[in-house]
Amino acid sequence: MVAQRVVSPVFVGRSEELSKLAAVLDAAVEQGPAVALVAGEAGIGKSRLLAEFARSLDPGVRVVGGVCAELGRDALPYAPFVTVLRALIRVDGVTPGPYRRLARWFPELGETGDDTEGGKHLLYEEVLTLIERVAAGQPLVVSIEDLHWADAATCELLGFLARNLTRPGVLLVITYRPPEVGPLLSELARRPGTARLRLDRLDELDVGRQLAAILGTEPDPATVGRVHERSDGNPLFVEALARAGERTPDGARDLLLDGPRSLRSPARELLRIASVAGGRLAHRLLAEVAGQDGAELDALLRELVDRSLLVTADDGYAFRHALIRDAVYEDLLPGERARLHARYAEALRDCGAPAELAAHAHAAGDRGLALSAAYLAAGQARRSYAYAEQVRLLGMVLDLWDPAVRLGTDRIGVLTDAAEACMLSGDYARGIEHASAGLAAVDERREPERAALLLEHRGRLRHRLNTTGVSDWEHALELLPPGSSQRGRLLGVLAMGLLPEVDRAREPFEEALAVGRATDDATVTIRGLLGVALMTSDLGMLTEARALAERLDSNDLFMTVPMYEATLHTRAGDHHRAIEVASDGIRLARRYGLGRSRGAELACYAGRGLILAGRWDEATAVLEESLRADAPPQSRRGLRTLVGYLSLLRGDLAAAEAAADVERSDSGSLFSRHQLLCLLAIAQGDPERADLLLDRALTDPALTRIHSSDARPVLVAGALAQRARLSPRAGRELRERVVARQAQLAAADAALGVDGMLDRAWQTMLRALIEDDGWDRAVASWRQLRQPYELTLCLFHGARTMLAAGDRPGATARLREAARLAEDLRAAPLARQITQLLRPRPTQDGLTEREHEVLRLIAEGLSNRQIAARLHISPSTAGVHVSHILTKLGAATRTEAAAIAFREGLTGSRHDDR
Repeated sequence: MVAQRVVSPVFVGRSEELSKLAAVLDAAVEQGPAVALVAGEAGIGKSRLLAEFARSLDPGVRVVGGVCAELGRDALPYAPFVTVLRALIRVDGVTPGPYRRLARWFPELGETGDDTEGGKHLLYEEVLTLIERVAAGQPLVVSIEDLHWADAATCELLGFLARNLTRPGVLLVITYRPPEVGPLLSELARRPGTARLRLDRLDELDVGRQLAAILGTEPDPATVGRVHERSDGNPLFVEALARAGERTPDGARDLLLDGPRSLRSPARELLRIASVAGGRLAHRLLAEVAGQDGAELDALLRELVDRSLLVTADDGYAFRHALIRDAVYEDLLPGERARLHARYAEALRDCGAPAELAAHAHAAGDRGLALSAAYLAAGQARRSYAYAEQVRLLGMVLDLWDPAVRLGTDRIGVLTDAAEACMLSGDYARGIEHASAGLAAVDERREPERAALLLEHRGRLRHRLNTTGVSDWEHALELLPPGSSQRGRLLGVLAMGLLPEVDRAREPFEEALAVGRATDDATVTIRGLLGVALMTSDLGMLTEARALAERLDSNDLFMTVPMYEATLHTRAGDHHRAIEVASDGIRLARRYGLGRSRGAELACYAGRGLILAGRWDEATAVLEESLRADAPPQSRRGLRTLVGYLSLLRGDLAAAEAAADVERSDSGSLFSRHQLLCLLAIAQGDPERADLLLDRALTDPALTRIHSSDARPVLVAGALAQRARLSPRAGRELRERVVARQAQLAAADAALGVDGMLDRAWQTMLRALIEDDGWDRAVASWRQLRQPYELTLCLFHGARTMLAAGDRPGATARLREAARLAEDLRAAPLARQITQLLRPRPTQDGLTEREHEVLRLIAEGLSNRQIAARLHISPSTAGVHVSHILTKLGAATRTEAAAIAFREGLTGSRHDDR
């Protein structure tokens, strides 16, 4: 055991949580690295729990921690990890080491590495190496507090560590406020070895114990009751009320300010100065801003720490809780705030913290300084792949814009950078605004390349938002001379935007590839390679594109490659490889700061592959995680479509309907719009509405322009709708309409090419549905592709045909296999249909339901070929039915069978409840 459990008497009501943390640490030492998630509202005692946990540990356990500052996105990315790493590099034996990227933060580690060499992932690998190197000597606890304030870069690094730590003896402890749950926390919660703790409010007994520890004496029951009621069991409020006496503060702010206002004037002034920092602040910075140091400052700080207003944090201090800091800061007069911010700005001028400098200068009213610092900080954010931070900082630059301040660029340049940063971060709507503002300011005739670049950005942003970017790209191409690299890049972008209409995309893709080859421009070449590979199914071209992309400093383009790889692997029926490529792409996208943009798009590819492979639980996790991460609109529509489709297959019609509500107004792909809506209408018992949707799809000109593997699932859904329209009660007019619709489906199928095994399997299933024949071929196709749902569906429909032909033994064998598959998938609606069909259904006359249908048509005088056409079966199958009927009725001829049918009333309609 590594926890010796020496607990401070003021620490109450958390013994169970403390024991759980100790157990998790023991498991981390004995079994492998672990994660503990500690959730609780503001003031509930998360930081205190960590402090007591650290106090309770054996001296052989090393504890380091960092806090996500309340300034949050005003702070330098990775701020909490800088604190953690600063402590770790001081460990004996660690310095010097192979930490060229970390040397950017800690000069004592030696010379810095080349930022263009290796990218951010090498920085992450160095952090991982350092942590595991320290943990090799003794158990290590790394705490990251207040994750709800974390910047995107900190979240990415934390997720990387959680996924890649392998050495035993490392425990990551993370605190957060429950409403602020994001994709990282969801991922960590599912990680093996993760423990979850939630700190609840204290009951009245524990409030009494806390008051006793604070006051040093046992409080009377009336005081305990009053404090418990007013504080609602929040330990922070209990602390604020403990010394308030009989006076009841008017509200939460008064409660939080009660302690600070009772301080001596010098201590109160120091607390006010600290509140302006916005979070943790170093001792030296506080001393400089306060204008004092030495014993006098130490005495004041000691008073603030003893009163539980400040806590020590490495080489500085932090407020006991953000609520206290808020209250103190808001209590300042406007003039006081401005003066204190100005003092911080002056102290930070040469400290290498431009984001903090910008925030303080802005609050102080120094617009020029704030503008320069914000622009510098934006550059740092981009180099750290913190694109959301870059967007925010460039927004500040634009708000403060002053042409008299020299930045090395003009306002159009800032707007261009901001539009690109928005594209990388996934903030597409804001990016369109920036690009449009740049276009309004640029002169196309004097600066055509600059205007074309803004049009390219706006087109890409519009395309990702709502697929309306083609006009911008076409306009940009008009501004550029033939053969230029910029034109080649635009051609590649345009071609990608024209997909899935392959014929329209083919020419610009081929021209882009030719321009890229001619100008030796890797970016242009990659786009051309991707497009031509997609049209020719040439995986070799994808390999070349990936190799080129890995050498470029363009993470956005690099993350485009796995989308095309996943598409081609899916078409080839290799779902395992498609899932692997897309999943790896998602992880890389998050590492490179592209989780919300490219990561969400890749989640659609991974989710579809997982659904086709029958890994539905994994698909749900991937799709829901990306949706919780606030995916952009276009990606969100794709994700919701897949969620709706999966919900439909499992029988959750309400969830499927919710997704369909989005799809009804979607301007996206024909695949997503019609397949889901058509299948939903069938499931809701409205096959005529499904047929109407099919009619719209069949008359949509895009049907012949999109890739066949996207079109055929829509046709299959339409064929299923036709089977749902038919019943033994269906009249001749309806049957004729169904026959006509099936002829349209067959014609649409014939007009499409066939590309890959998946497309071929869809075609085989479609023809089996139309002809009610060839089910063995359809079953074999899906079995080869290992797609369990489609296999189950074909087994079911094939069994129905066999039952109609009187082959119950053969049908039963197929239905039993289908039942097992449906149960494994938890495909409830299909499982119910299979169960119903498995039940024996003898009739008094010995005829099957299908044979009754055939007998009615015999009585009408139809030939075998006419019967086949009417029932949508093959002539040979119709002949088998006629033969069985004659045998069962003891009739020698069709005429005799018809006479028996009329005499015994066997031609009446029967309800097929299967």
